[in-house]
Amino acid sequence: APGSPTGDVADPGSGRGVGMGVVRDTVRELGGTLELITQPDAGTTFRLTLPLTLAITDALIVSVGEHTFAVPQSTVREVIEVASESLTAIERNELIVHRGGSLPVVRLARVFNTPSRRTSRLHALVVGSGAAAVGLLVDRISGHREIVVKTVADPLIKVDGVVGVTELGDGRVVLIIDPAWVALQVRHRGARRAAAGDVRQ
Repeated sequence: APGSPTGDVADPGSGRGVGMGVVRDTVRELGGTLELITQPDAGTTFRLTLPLTLAITDALIVSVGEHTFAVPQSTVREVIEVASESLTAIERNELIVHRGGSLPVVRLARVFNTPSRRTSRLHALVVGSGAAAVGLLVDRISGHREIVVKTVADPLIKVDGVVGVTELGDGRVVLIIDPAWVALQVRHRGARRAAAGDVRQ
């Protein structure tokens, strides 16, 4: 996290908790992921994953209400169908049972404040792995296609959770979602609520 140095002393070149935060943000802007693996008394591994090409990528085309979004396929580990009645709500969070454990899910309709269709079956795009896995709920998956990524560089129109835009060939311009950002918000929200619970105790 920015501003969280690991060293006890700052020198003119380092020690202020800025460097890795910049790396993380840059990797995310490029459509990649940064994973941190630490083993006590053994060492730390920083694993950076970047798309092979930043201009053209495979994407899943998904629908949320009347809106269409593109989700880079490289960020999606698996796609599952979810029955509405299988969702469990706990303190404004939703969970499903998946592979013998609990998988937190978040509705893209809620993230982007857009109406969603009322349907008995949804699709979840699972991103991340292990305890960091999150399911992104969408109304339906319209298809799969190769898209040309156009980044949004203007800070005045840049939106959190969106890495760019693409044109589907029929005149429609759709937003390209950043699943890693959405998943990160879900995990941070859970951590904040857990910390608040510890304080209350």
